[in-house]
Amino acid sequence: MNQDITEMTAAELSRALHRRELSSSDAAAAYLGRMTQTESTIHAYITPTARRALEAASAADEMLKNSGAPALCGIPYAAKDNLAVEGVRMTCASKMLADFVPDYTAAVVERADSAGCVLLGKTNMDEFAMGSSTERSIAGPTHNPLDPACSAGGSSGGSAAAVAAREAVWAIGSDTGGSARQPASFCGLVSLKPTYGLVSRRGMTELASSLDCVCPITRDVTDCALAMNLLAGRDPGDMTTFDSDEDYTLALTGGVSGMTFGIPRPEMLDECESSVRRAMNRAARILETLGARVTEVDLPLEMALEIYMVVAAAEASSNLARFDGLRYGLTAEGATAADRMRATRSAGFGDEVKRRILTGAYALSSTYGGGYYRKIKAAQATVCRETDTALDTVDAVLLPTASGVAFRLGSYADNPTALYRSDCFTTVANLTGIPALQIPGGGDGHLPVGLSLMGKKRAEKTLFRAAFALESEMKPFVGKEVGRDAVGYAKPC
Repeated sequence: MNQDITEMTAAELSRALHRRELSSSDAAAAYLGRMTQTESTIHAYITPTARRALEAASAADEMLKNSGAPALCGIPYAAKDNLAVEGVRMTCASKMLADFVPDYTAAVVERADSAGCVLLGKTNMDEFAMGSSTERSIAGPTHNPLDPACSAGGSSGGSAAAVAAREAVWAIGSDTGGSARQPASFCGLVSLKPTYGLVSRRGMTELASSLDCVCPITRDVTDCALAMNLLAGRDPGDMTTFDSDEDYTLALTGGVSGMTFGIPRPEMLDECESSVRRAMNRAARILETLGARVTEVDLPLEMALEIYMVVAAAEASSNLARFDGLRYGLTAEGATAADRMRATRSAGFGDEVKRRILTGAYALSSTYGGGYYRKIKAAQATVCRETDTALDTVDAVLLPTASGVAFRLGSYADNPTALYRSDCFTTVANLTGIPALQIPGGGDGHLPVGLSLMGKKRAEKTLFRAAFALESEMKPFVGKEVGRDAVGYAKPC
């Protein structure tokens, strides 16, 4: 084949593999070679798994000899370093787990392994998924492949950067308040935050259990649908999951004619950069041109962000209590168990993790008799009701994924809490458990802008249908407004 293997989408590579035009071993070798060329600039991976990848590729080639091989069989992918893989170091980008090697594998990786996917490595992230820039990591920052001086987003920035830099065909990330969608936006990619419970979280080190979701990050909407076919469904080891036998690729056709889309009121976009507002207006016009109706809706975005910060911190404080220096992970010296615990947490956790633990502990403090947190949860219920009311009148809501394009690395070093506002358009989906699908919407002439479609619970097929229609119409704008090469991927670094 004349086309560079690393320029192929998952769908294109799948067709080539199933037609035996190339082998999975060829694909794995091409991606490992690409990693060798670009990793010194991008730093997408914490732990590459080259030997495991070559062995998996050889096994996939045997599977591909049979006509019933899964669609993603033989395709290289990457996994965020908060997902366990038996025998492979899982650090969560923290000193606390710098040498931890699990003896179990996350459910989504088990599914990928069973389907013959080829794991290239574990990707960089903000420590324990707390952050929006992938700068707070023991491995150092990940750089945006479209401009290495800029952030790839966070906390799943390593997963997004790996796909954008052609160091993986697709990747798995996690999303607690926008942690997969925002990196996908910054890197010009697609990511779906699924309905809570559609994808198993078993084997993932959790940040906030009621908010976390495992998400695919892909090059286009078709690849995202293929990944969701693999990842979605009930897991007996995760009682929050539910059955799903959907083929999301069947939802990619049909267009949007007759559908109704909500958009935020103009004043809700006041903090957005001009390129984001332009992309929103253009997408709304495209939907109307395609036969859809567009109407303004009220969404509790500001309230959702404020509530999210408390809920996420409280659950993180509770979840991270297990790292006590007594059972696993880093262990520091101390005269008593309490001294050892204090020394371990002081040395093992970074500043952002400590900041959120303290915030969460304060919110849950017995000083308030639990009253403060009960009020927060009551307010969360209000956000759910108001969001449901808005979605009852439309098929989906179109809104920005982030208020601007990727910022320069180090921009928030002196004011880390200011970065929290970057999640203002994404947290509502996590608080309410509804799905949201990020797609590229254009750019500012250099870096990409992201748009999201948000829908009712279990409405992923509706989102895929609308996203595919928009993607087809917006590709020329993305190509013109973002630093992309002729085939639509990041220019070589």
